[in-house]
Amino acid sequence: MKEYLRITAHYMVLLFLSSACSSGDSSSSPEESELAIGTYTLVEISINPPQDINEDGNTTSNVLTELPCATGSLTLNNDATWTWSFADINVTPFINGNFKISCTSNTFTSSGSWQVQNNLLTLFDGFNSALFTVSNNKLTSTTGDDLPDFKNTVYERQL
Repeated sequence: MKEYLRITAHYMVLLFLSSACSSGDSSSSPEESELAIGTYTLVEISINPPQDINEDGNTTSNVLTELPCATGSLTLNNDATWTWSFADINVTPFINGNFKISCTSNTFTSSGSWQVQNNLLTLFDGFNSALFTVSNNKLTSTTGDDLPDFKNTVYERQL
């Protein structure tokens, strides 16, 4: 149970990285803001080392290829507010560097304000902030950590 709570908490922290701070001119340029507005769908959760999540004999670095219940969406509204929801994922160490990765019955939601500057999207929830790189209609949050943590998450804008 302790490991489950730690992993669940980490997944939430992936979005709300409390170390992300803004400095200097924090206003978004109108063009950058207009380009970022939209609804984004979770398309990748990268892990290392690759795992055989659904036990079909094939390993993957993208959790979503073998765990269809892992879903998420992020909406950036034109009034500089955002809403986010995702299915909670449980990562439990197994044996020999393998992990059991599964969805729980919990869905988390959050909201706040956002800004984008120099292709860096910052989400604020009132207490914490999270950073995403904006590129080619995708938002990428990178931690660079190995399992039981996630390396990165990628959301793609729905056109």
